[in-house]
Amino acid sequence: MQTYIIHYGELGLKGHNRIDFERRLVNNIRTVLTDLGDCTVRRLHSYLVVEAATDTPSEVLESRLRRIFGIAYFAPARVVPGEFETIAAAALELADGVIGPTTTFKVATNRGNKRFPMTSQEVSREIGAYIVERTHAPVRLVAPEVTLTIQIYPEATYLFIRRIPGAGGLPVGISGRVLTLLSGGIDSPVAAHMLLKRGCTSDFLHFHLLPTPEAIRAAKIVGMARAVLAPHRLAGTLFMVSAAPFESALATTNSRVITVVFRRFILRVAERLARRRKALALVTGDSVGQVASQTLQNIHLIEQATTWPILRPLIGWDKIEIINLAQAIDTYTLSIQPYQDPCSIHSHHPATWARQEEVSELEAQINVAALVEETLSGYVETLPLTW
Repeated sequence: MQTYIIHYGELGLKGHNRIDFERRLVNNIRTVLTDLGDCTVRRLHSYLVVEAATDTPSEVLESRLRRIFGIAYFAPARVVPGEFETIAAAALELADGVIGPTTTFKVATNRGNKRFPMTSQEVSREIGAYIVERTHAPVRLVAPEVTLTIQIYPEATYLFIRRIPGAGGLPVGISGRVLTLLSGGIDSPVAAHMLLKRGCTSDFLHFHLLPTPEAIRAAKIVGMARAVLAPHRLAGTLFMVSAAPFESALATTNSRVITVVFRRFILRVAERLARRRKALALVTGDSVGQVASQTLQNIHLIEQATTWPILRPLIGWDKIEIINLAQAIDTYTLSIQPYQDPCSIHSHHPATWARQEEVSELEAQINVAALVEETLSGYVETLPLTW
């Protein structure tokens, strides 16, 4: 079997609730690895162990583990009983072929089993001396080329040289459900990803101008939502909502506050759908000052349309930071595909400092409450996202 020892970060700070976080992480790992055959996940004291069949491609296994939220780091490990002679023999085997006469190295020991008869420093010093005797390699305690890690626990001892960074964050599903307002651009999938990292599950809502059910199901938006959920094999719901009623109501209107009114209309519809899905908050990809609707004044006016909490994980990010993360999570290519997004077509010169009086006047003119009811009653396509 291939064995990986998995360590988490902030989960260890959760006190009496930690077991719930650990169990959620175990379940998430099992879900992500479910199609890789004979894989087992075990929860032990302050760490997890994943065991996979020897014929499971390690690059596939490691690629999936890298993206599971809640993991601080993981490592392919040699597992031996907690006896010094056995540990030393395994350490020398790991060093062979990796540590040579010119390779700087150190041994780092963590003695989680306090009954082990040697201290962590004594284990590191003794095994380091054996490696020097075998390889003549120089020891460097700060920034060595190779670190051989030994973690001694009551259940077993784990030795590894390669430590792989995890995604950090909290296990998906531990923090409740949100509804992400998904546009056709780069930002909102990244915002959804950031909420998954904080332990939320997400459904999605998108307003469109697509003409047929076939076009709706083939839209890039479906692929974007699936791309956000794919690394976690999460199920979810995508609400594809037609903007046609709103467009018709504004067909003869020319106002600089249309964009703000439309965003407020979206939030009203989103709140109703969030209640239906028991989502506890709405999520947007807003970043202060990025577009006209995201000035502080307009954000303030827009959010007054709903009583639901609005989470904006990208509020202080610049565009380059958002693009970099979009590329890392594989949503960027889909996001930049051509697409007619109704959010961008309402006003050629949108107001960057809309006034409440203008907004209220336009909403009264188009009877926004009736538009919300009309939209919800006949213009919502519900698409399940499953694996």
